[in-house]
Amino acid sequence: MNSAPFDLAETDRLLSTTRSVRRRLDLDTPVPRELIEESLRLAVQAPTADNAQNWRWLVITDPETKESLAELFRRAWRFHKAEISTKSGRRRNSPQARRNEESAAALPAAVARVPALILPCVVGRPPDAATIDAEWERLNAHKPADDPAHQVRLGQLRASTFYGSIFPAIWSLQLALRSRGLGSTITCMHLPFARQAAELLGIPSGVTQVCMVPVAYTLGTNFRPAERIDAGQRTFWEGWGK
Repeated sequence: MNSAPFDLAETDRLLSTTRSVRRRLDLDTPVPRELIEESLRLAVQAPTADNAQNWRWLVITDPETKESLAELFRRAWRFHKAEISTKSGRRRNSPQARRNEESAAALPAAVARVPALILPCVVGRPPDAATIDAEWERLNAHKPADDPAHQVRLGQLRASTFYGSIFPAIWSLQLALRSRGLGSTITCMHLPFARQAAELLGIPSGVTQVCMVPVAYTLGTNFRPAERIDAGQRTFWEGWGK
């Protein structure tokens, strides 16, 4: 017997209103451990290349540890803010740019008080596509010029697989959190100091920190779909530009 169909209206509401929450995080209400554990159990149902399941999840709730991470976060934000301000030119004065920057700036100021910080990690190091391609060429250099191996490049595949095996799980985590009344966002702001974060948290050298996901209850629940360019305007069928 086929399973009952999903309630599409409720599914669509979940998918279209799961926002990056920065300014509306409830910093004062603790998040029960069991809700995070439930959400992580759902997250790891996401697809993973070759069924590797090489993700790891580090959950930080200790106030002193969060403050140490937050200091790295704030230091990186100061460098990042100066860089994007330089590159954005006149766009920095547009209303949307100002709203985005105000939203982004709210997180460094509050991140130490967010009830839980989740660090998704991957066992292994990110592949270097150019190095992989060069090694492939070296290994196949002895083959005739018309051998199909000379047309193959595996670097992009390996690099895409590395991050492609963790981000579906991160998004599933965010959806699971949202369905339980919790807000989250993906931020990479501590990664300029990934080595220091690894030392602080005891992360082995062979493990890659992918991002940070702050988790809290939300202030209000009236999240709406974002203004997006219609998908039809950016979708091609059967060939680019068609």
